[in-house]
Amino acid sequence: MKVVGKYLNSFSANVAKGMLESAGIKAAVMNEYLPIISGITNDDLLSITLVVNDEDYQEAVRLLEASSNAE
Repeated sequence: MKVVGKYLNSFSANVAKGMLESAGIKAAVMNEYLPIISGITNDDLLSITLVVNDEDYQEAVRLLEASSNAE
């Protein structure tokens, strides 16, 4: 598994996950509830991450970059 994105909130992470999955790439949101449980607010320590399988990494990065450029 490789990290393709770090997010400040679970909504943004899940939107990106949905976009990848609609393109046929399996993705998972990690640490989604850790900031809530821990109470720590340091974004570097508790970033919500989006991961994909190693073989999907390049395509996932390409799709996420294309999506952010379109905004």
